[in-house]
Amino acid sequence: MSKIYDVAINGCGPTGLVGALLLARAGHTVAILDRHEAIYPLPRAIAYDHEVARILGVLGLTEAMIPLVATPGVYQWQNRDAELLFELNWGDAASISGYATSYLFSQPDMEKVLNAAAQAEPLIEVMRGVEATGFAQDGDGVTLTGHRLSGEAVSLRGRWLVGADGANSLVRRGLGVSLEDLGFRADWLVVDVIPKGGASLPLDDNLMLQVCDPARPTTVVSGGPGRRRWEFMALEGETLEELNCEKRAWELLKPWGVTPDNAVLERHAVYTFRGALAETWRHGRVFIAGDAAHLTPPFAGQGLCAGFRDAAALAWRLDLALQGKATEALLDSYESERRAHARAWVMNAIELGKVICVLDPAAAAERDAAMKAARATGQAPPSSGILPRLGAGMSLTERHGGALAAGGKVSFGGKQGHFDDVVGSGFVLVSRSGDPGRSLSGQAADLFAALGGISADVGPDVDCANAYARWFDELGADTALIRPDFYLVGAASGPAAANELVMALAPFVTVPEPARA
Repeated sequence: MSKIYDVAINGCGPTGLVGALLLARAGHTVAILDRHEAIYPLPRAIAYDHEVARILGVLGLTEAMIPLVATPGVYQWQNRDAELLFELNWGDAASISGYATSYLFSQPDMEKVLNAAAQAEPLIEVMRGVEATGFAQDGDGVTLTGHRLSGEAVSLRGRWLVGADGANSLVRRGLGVSLEDLGFRADWLVVDVIPKGGASLPLDDNLMLQVCDPARPTTVVSGGPGRRRWEFMALEGETLEELNCEKRAWELLKPWGVTPDNAVLERHAVYTFRGALAETWRHGRVFIAGDAAHLTPPFAGQGLCAGFRDAAALAWRLDLALQGKATEALLDSYESERRAHARAWVMNAIELGKVICVLDPAAAAERDAAMKAARATGQAPPSSGILPRLGAGMSLTERHGGALAAGGKVSFGGKQGHFDDVVGSGFVLVSRSGDPGRSLSGQAADLFAALGGISADVGPDVDCANAYARWFDELGADTALIRPDFYLVGAASGPAAANELVMALAPFVTVPEPARA
């Protein structure tokens, strides 16, 4: 008989591991399986943002990641003549989440941290070296079948199944879901190097560089402390076979002062950068997340970030479903919210790619002139400050619903630190006008209690760096309801604000009878 788990997750990459950890911390049993016996040892994703940092913080993994990340200060675009087209200074910018704007890392390092946390979690069973081959769902759950590398058959059952199994997702294909092509495709050679001995490599962790040279668009970034990544666009008429070889990688690195004398070539691989979205993200008790649901060109550094957001958005919904508190509307809102949000980020990356991937010299010169003119007049650089809202779902769109909520340093209960660490996370009511929980009606209080909600006054005595004061000023409100994935249900003002925001959850949540007593 199949062993039964609350949730089965196919895919033991970052998206699957984060989802498993969030669910286990909520008290649910999780089986997470992957066909690979060990963590893939070579770099892939190299960037995550403040939102991912906040999710890692809630999981208690911030300290473990500190020695593994570099925080870039400056992101520059230059033309072929090294003229500055635009610059973002991330070192001076404070993110809305209360963390640095961006972090650079090596994916195997992150996966080791996530995997160690999952292995230490008694409610998670990590099953590596198990390849899923099929699944079948019924009204009570999903049976997942597969085999170990030895050929031994494996069968397990989850009340819910999540396919976090990458671009070639078995789960997506098993659901018969197609990908919507968003109309961008470009081949690039990705080269990762590490210094040899005591050698130093060009540039440093502080600088991210995009060279918009029509002769060969090139990206140079940190791949985490001590590592460097170069990305070279494939040219017209250039075969991928001749581009994707060690000799060609060294030839392209040589003008940058990188040679076998001072560096070790850790990896070279050709990737087809493309944008796509799965047409459907849920069917009954089966969901997809991460690259199974969306493919993002790397120009905005958001591919891995989107997977983390999927995991965070799905975990709290499944937590409520497993408690018998989630309506179908709540479960359906995962797709409607996340698909629209992922589309916004994919399209942003595609637009950046269209600017970068210009091979015609005349068109490149026209682009350069326009960008230099925009910079001279103080126009915002492309992609700066983009924070798309979620699609329609469990939020009040007319009251800032679906926007990312602020996180910041607070002083509360004799402690100082990030709000999530000092006060907590989950469903959170915050106000700068006193404790908003005190104004809830009996019905709203019961609903909020059923969700394990917490409330907090973030007035001047609590708001150490005025992050919440600035945020409420921007919202034009004094009270906000934040969800476990750090997105707003909504924000409002006045004595009835907290009650209105909490009651907006009623169509999405079933409150068990004992909670009303």
